[in-house]
Amino acid sequence: MNYKKIKSQFFNDGFVVLQNLVSLKEIDKIFEDLKVIKKIVIKKNNKQFFHYSKKNEINSIHNINSFRRNGGVIEISKKKKIVNIIEKIFDDKVIMRNCEFFLKPKKNGLNVPFHQDNFYWNIKDSKALNIWIACSKSSKKNGGLCYLKNSHKLGTINHEVSFKKGSSQKISDEMIKKINFKRVFPKLNVGDVLFHHCEIIHGSYANKSNQDRIGLAISYKSKMSKIDNLKNLKYKLSLKKNLKKIYN
Repeated sequence: MNYKKIKSQFFNDGFVVLQNLVSLKEIDKIFEDLKVIKKIVIKKNNKQFFHYSKKNEINSIHNINSFRRNGGVIEISKKKKIVNIIEKIFDDKVIMRNCEFFLKPKKNGLNVPFHQDNFYWNIKDSKALNIWIACSKSSKKNGGLCYLKNSHKLGTINHEVSFKKGSSQKISDEMIKKINFKRVFPKLNVGDVLFHHCEIIHGSYANKSNQDRIGLAISYKSKMSKIDNLKNLKYKLSLKKNLKKIYN
């Protein structure tokens, strides 16, 4: 594996796709775990853990590692090949910080407004990333991820409350119109993995196709990176505002 090339593309473009990084056997384990996780979050009935689509299908599941200690999701988050790539990118030891499913059911999967992960995470040195494991085929047609290539070089910019399910913050539509970056929609097959910088601007369109778009997102940060506690508190207050607006 050419780690130097991976690292170069990651920091130049803000994201990199590695094909066939996760085996079909591992994907099967993830799906088996998903069945269990769905039952757990429905029983919890806490909207901080999951959100329904317009047709009451689960669209996203969040903070999985806070209630799940084993199973296919936790296993894949510890996969040595994946962790090693991330540590080569940052030249540092890393830790997993969060696991989420974005299920985007066919015909009614919700869109995700353009945002940057680090506005949620508030990591001071930005040494963090998300991996997005394709558990189904993914493209623009079924609501696949869209990146504004090179936009991570802006640093973390201001967001506003989105009043959306599963994605509480967004970059304003006016700002998105002003910044001029190429939009890229990576086409992924099952087992492909996207690695994206915590400051790359990204989002996705609604899934109006006849094919589910299922992805497992796992975030990691440098072991030595610190959280900006003040910004983190402001984000949590904004999250509460978002949830209150949606569900009250």
